[in-house]
Amino acid sequence: MKPLTIVSSRTPAGPLLEVAGDLDHSNAHHLRGAAVAAVVPAGLTLVLDLGELGFCDSSGITALIAVRNHLVAAGTALVLVAVPEALRRLLHLTGLDQVFDLRDSHRLPTT
Repeated sequence: MKPLTIVSSRTPAGPLLEVAGDLDHSNAHHLRGAAVAAVVPAGLTLVLDLGELGFCDSSGITALIAVRNHLVAAGTALVLVAVPEALRRLLHLTGLDQVFDLRDSHRLPTT
């Protein structure tokens, strides 16, 4: 098991959280907390870079949904970038690929 790390930075489009390691029931609350702490101003986007994510269980997916719902309620957006193939496949099978904005790069157009 790889420990979960979340590194925060800023992009012109909004905050960027780089998530690495294993996202599971023991640490999914850390992702939710980091997303809330990122403070995304209305009209901007929180970008989650999942390129170094090693594993994601159902608790991790639930955390992603909770983050998205929190941001939508606040009038902001969420983009998932560099989603590992295994997680992309799970999102597709569950229909969540239609809910999340999935992109290859965190270089988003600015408004």
